[in-house]
Amino acid sequence: MSVITRVEKINPHNGTRMTVEEPIATEAPLNLFLNEKFVITLLATPKMQKELALGWFFTEGVLQSLDEIKKVVEEQNYVEVLTRHSVNEERLQTVGVTRIMTTACGLSAGKFLTTIGEKKKKKVKSNYKVEAIDIITMVQELDKSKLHRSTSGVHVAALFEDGKLVAFAEDVGRHNAADKAVGVAIQSKVNFSRSILVSSGRQPADMVLKAAKMGIPIVVSIAGPIRSGIIAAESAGVTLVCFVTNREIKVYTHPNRIVMNKR
Repeated sequence: MSVITRVEKINPHNGTRMTVEEPIATEAPLNLFLNEKFVITLLATPKMQKELALGWFFTEGVLQSLDEIKKVVEEQNYVEVLTRHSVNEERLQTVGVTRIMTTACGLSAGKFLTTIGEKKKKKVKSNYKVEAIDIITMVQELDKSKLHRSTSGVHVAALFEDGKLVAFAEDVGRHNAADKAVGVAIQSKVNFSRSILVSSGRQPADMVLKAAKMGIPIVVSIAGPIRSGIIAAESAGVTLVCFVTNREIKVYTHPNRIVMNKR
């Protein structure tokens, strides 16, 4: 979603200036509740709120199966998930986030060290493979985001199952965009072990581990990795592919899943 804003464009080379109207990406608070208990406020693009909530609860390890969910209530600025049985309090405690998560999606120093040093990370053991040329084709799907083209202020994420696009999402936060795509896929009962998560954002550890917790074997981005993301991907068994262009891709971990020809 976007709003029209007046902006003054100045060209210092020819000394001209003019006032024009341009679309600007927007964000709004989304409050997440679990069984009537407030969990967190996400600042996100105000659309696909249910998908964002489901994706966040699953990629953070709070929920693990659709069978756990009894009902999802969605209102203007909050989503509440009601489960059939009480959720183990330890699941929420392991999330370790602040009560308000900005679109910068930063981690505290303690959470950062826990994230990259965790010994019990879920290990992705999928044998799924994909051709390198198909990675480039998947990344090109991100260009179809009208909101990104008009505002340059959002991230885009897409999920592919066996090479087929099954989820597409946009958000001002790169984490939110990924969670929305996962949220769509969860409801469609996608086989995550044969899926690839493609996004526009850089890849630190917490982004990579979102995919790992869903059993997604390959994470792709047009942006670069962060050292913590490489460490997390290596230990979690995730193939991390970054800096994808029309000419080449760079594979940082577990390159055996990327092949030149599957036949």
